[in-house]
Amino acid sequence: MDRSATFSWVASALIGGFLAVQTAFSWSTRESFDPAAVVAFVLEKIDRAYVTRVDPHEITKNALIGVTEALDRWSAYIPPEEFADFDEEAEGRFGGIGIVFEHRSEGYFVKMVLTGGPADRAGVREGDQLWKADGVLLSDLNEEELRRRLRGDPGTGVRLALRNRAGEERTVRIRREIIHDPSVHRVRLLSRDPAVGYVRIERFQRDTSVELDKAMAHLTQKRLEGLVIDMRENPGGLYDEAVAVADRFLDSGVIVSTQGRGDPEKRAISAVPGNEYPPMRIVLAVNRRTASAAEIVAAALRGHRKALLVGEPTYGKFAVQTVYEIFGKGSVWGALKLTTKRYFTPQGFSYSGDGLPVDVRVEQDESTIEKLYRLWQESLRRSWNDPTRLPPETEDVSNDAPIAEALKMLRDPKRYRELLENSPRKPSTERKDGKRSE
Repeated sequence: MDRSATFSWVASALIGGFLAVQTAFSWSTRESFDPAAVVAFVLEKIDRAYVTRVDPHEITKNALIGVTEALDRWSAYIPPEEFADFDEEAEGRFGGIGIVFEHRSEGYFVKMVLTGGPADRAGVREGDQLWKADGVLLSDLNEEELRRRLRGDPGTGVRLALRNRAGEERTVRIRREIIHDPSVHRVRLLSRDPAVGYVRIERFQRDTSVELDKAMAHLTQKRLEGLVIDMRENPGGLYDEAVAVADRFLDSGVIVSTQGRGDPEKRAISAVPGNEYPPMRIVLAVNRRTASAAEIVAAALRGHRKALLVGEPTYGKFAVQTVYEIFGKGSVWGALKLTTKRYFTPQGFSYSGDGLPVDVRVEQDESTIEKLYRLWQESLRRSWNDPTRLPPETEDVSNDAPIAEALKMLRDPKRYRELLENSPRKPSTERKDGKRSE
């Protein structure tokens, strides 16, 4: 693509489509304001008159980043080099070989191999050193560069040179496949009498509800009286999956309502009867980085008196983003993530900015959360082959204050019912902008 074509495309994209805008015409003589013409004029002048030459792709990216960041903190332009990672995170799938690696002083080593995955079938084993990929020495790469070397489109191949624990070198050819990255894990029993289960939802991605079904199939065999769902540090994810998860606990009523620019009234999404989990006492663990889709689940279950919240008030991201891929000449030039709707609790309230209040507040400092997060990630890597497996032993949560408090609440049915009856279902003070103030 030549430079002038790139700048024409920028102007067009900024008004939502690929319009036939040329950079040479004068917008100042037009009778009405034309945003595309203004942008095109500015970019054309930069291209022709700026003191040094600029990379058209870089100025395009910066222009789009500036425009979207000015809208709100969630809308964004996603450059082409980042779009693949964004898509993988949302889907929870990527093209890869099925290993987890770690860095040591001597280089990179295989920490875990996905059972039955392409690397496993090719003979890659835990402890092997990753020496070369397609002839490129891997010790010279940083972790992100190595990750990109190993990942790729499903069906493509990589020639991997390995060294075993004895230092013997061998080369294997591996064909990449779709690898699933679990979002539901740490399935545990916290107590046997009464039976209280625990499950962590890391984020909401494609098939999170299916993963939760598998976890609950193990837990419900224990005749649960209570359940802790840990959504601390959960940044959200796919709206549809949040609705599906909430629906698993509800047999009727509104899960969430949305309203966008073209909606004169709020549009409600209601629970569908059938396929609910057995009734039980539920506590959701949340904190100040529990956001978006995770807040949909928390607001729905608390709003219908199905769960209590413990921890810290949530992030307050009551907005839905739509992702529009940007195409040009058959290529994807990144994507536009745009806030298109606001969402509301089953009672019709928004906690945007302030976040959902909790029923029992238990704060944790940043260093504690960082340690816990490392523990969760390590647990996820260890259980990658079977993330919903239920270990026979109960989990000791005495060093995790919010979970210990949740367990205490679930063991005391009377206190649980009292808290549930007094649980807030609307903001304490409703302001004109729909936000809550204490």
